[in-house]
Amino acid sequence: DDKKEVVLCLHSVHNVQHSPNESYYGMATDHSLDVEIPVTSERPARLTASLESVISVRIFLHSRGAPSTNDRPVGQLSIPIGEMIDLCGPGVYQTWFTLEDAQPYIMVRGQIVERFRRALHGVSMELHAPRICLTMLESSSEPTEWAKEERNRITYYGPLLVSHVQHLQTVQAYFDRADKIATGGSSEAASTKGELERLKLQQQQDEEVGQLQRELDQITDEANKRIEKGNAAIVKLKGELKHLRDVEAAQLQRERQEAESQLQTLRQESIQLQQRAENSVVDANGNEELLKLRQDVLVLNNQKAALMKMVQEIYGTAQTQTPAQVAAAAALATIGGGADTTGGNAATEQPARVAQPATGNLLPDAHELLSEPLRPL
Repeated sequence: DDKKEVVLCLHSVHNVQHSPNESYYGMATDHSLDVEIPVTSERPARLTASLESVISVRIFLHSRGAPSTNDRPVGQLSIPIGEMIDLCGPGVYQTWFTLEDAQPYIMVRGQIVERFRRALHGVSMELHAPRICLTMLESSSEPTEWAKEERNRITYYGPLLVSHVQHLQTVQAYFDRADKIATGGSSEAASTKGELERLKLQQQQDEEVGQLQRELDQITDEANKRIEKGNAAIVKLKGELKHLRDVEAAQLQRERQEAESQLQTLRQESIQLQQRAENSVVDANGNEELLKLRQDVLVLNNQKAALMKMVQEIYGTAQTQTPAQVAAAAALATIGGGADTTGGNAATEQPARVAQPATGNLLPDAHELLSEPLRPL
């Protein structure tokens, strides 16, 4: 069950409806990996295989100048290696196989074997069915060297025999069909003409289907690109939203809290300033009243000083003072708030007379202070 390297070559494709600007190629796989390898007549594919392996090839048509995504599959073939060796020998050499419709590969061994047998033996029976010509040999084998050594002639006799017999059967089938057309007369010709018209109509329909498929693929690609662009924009917006929520929102919350704290502080300072302003108004009113009282006191002091001066001028020239003079000096002292008088004992001699000054007068009534008329100086 050791795996060996094999070389697969696609020689030709027949009976596949295609436009003049389309060419064929194959994509081969050994199903060991999800990888398909291109294969043509000039570009063989190298694969690994064992007796239990299955090698498959799918045929595509490519339109010149169009993207490869628009290539359309036209058929496929799966080769079970163990059963292929039983039928053909150690390889396949320029052998034709009919194609089955392109579909996902079926990996049920029994179905693969049955379809491979039908593809190998159905070429001569279905001359107009799509078919491909393949060669698959070990990478160490070189067909140009087979005739030089007897060992190689014996080893690869089976693949050569299968290929020659198949070509012989196919050529014979073509001759039989030609004889049948020749002897069939006009009815066969009419049938052939109808078949050709049907094939031509089918070709046109296939071309229209291909065109529609290409347009659909183009629209699908454009839609996918727009979806991808939209998804990228959504991812970007989600990232920006997350940044706003995690970074900027937290920063704005902190700034809001700081602003509220500053606002509260300013409100408290405003209340304090308002209280100070109210206290300042009260103090200003009190200060204004105090200033008025001080002015009144100053006026009274000035009047007292003036009166004292007048009294002193009137009574100060006498050498001795009479009791009336002593009483007048005491009254002036009482009005002045205890100011010094010329006679220190006069207040004690007549207290009743100086205790009650006249209402509304700065000086007492002379009749209350003097019991006798003033003497002329």
